[in-house]
Amino acid sequence: MLKRGMNSYVTLHESDRYVNSRYSGSDPLRMSWDATSHDDKERLLVRACAIIDALPFHRRKKDARQALSWPRVGIPDVPEGIRHAQIELALWEALRASGDASGEPNRAGLISQGVTSYSIGDLSESLDGNRAAQGAMQCPSAALLLRPFMGGGYAMC
Repeated sequence: MLKRGMNSYVTLHESDRYVNSRYSGSDPLRMSWDATSHDDKERLLVRACAIIDALPFHRRKKDARQALSWPRVGIPDVPEGIRHAQIELALWEALRASGDASGEPNRAGLISQGVTSYSIGDLSESLDGNRAAQGAMQCPSAALLLRPFMGGGYAMC
């Protein structure tokens, strides 16, 4: 079950509102989200939150006992970029998981597996092992939204 502040930064209602306000009804991301059950949407959001929480963010948790990585010291609330990244990653995963009735390979799923090109006639496929290993950060929208909050490295004098 989705619980804001425990295993999610957003509610299902907030996620649905975000998707409906930013994606047209004919967008494949929105279509896959709309076709996803309530329970599966919650699972996708919980998984997206767990993936985001595993990333190396600037600063430390505001309270060591808090369940999630945000808020952080000096940042009292969960930034909009973090909340939106969770939704974008859940959307990406919904599209990746959705099947295409035409039998055509799902583009997002192929990209997340490291496929850089494929053909249908006489089947041909090219892989990028580095891309496949990057997993969740294959969602371009989530990666852009998370970039300002990412840590890593050391400050040099």
